[in-house]
Amino acid sequence: MKIGALSRQTGASVRSIRHYDRLGLLASSREENGYRTFSDADVQRVHLIRLFLSVGFQLEEIRNYGPCWRGEVSPLDDTPVELTLAFYERKLTHIDQQLHGLQQIRDRLQDQIDTLRRLK
Repeated sequence: MKIGALSRQTGASVRSIRHYDRLGLLASSREENGYRTFSDADVQRVHLIRLFLSVGFQLEEIRNYGPCWRGEVSPLDDTPVELTLAFYERKLTHIDQQLHGLQQIRDRLQDQIDTLRRLK
């Protein structure tokens, strides 16, 4: 598929997709006319990239650790296990903090909904 179709299917801008491709997060191929083409698997990859970005991962972290989440060889396979484990633990702590904050917001919204429903 062409980059515009990938953009429409994922909600990512064409500019972002080009950037992900340059970083090696996607593996486009080139047609004879120079246009990038992407596989159907790239739709899921872009969704995954955007999900990781939304919870605080940096593109470099996604590039380095992303392959292992896709069952591929990671450039960090030579990295000591302790460093990889520490990275995952830091990210998990950060995500747990985000979940806690979201739960608090959810609870407040639910309280407001309940209050407004009682007023009807």
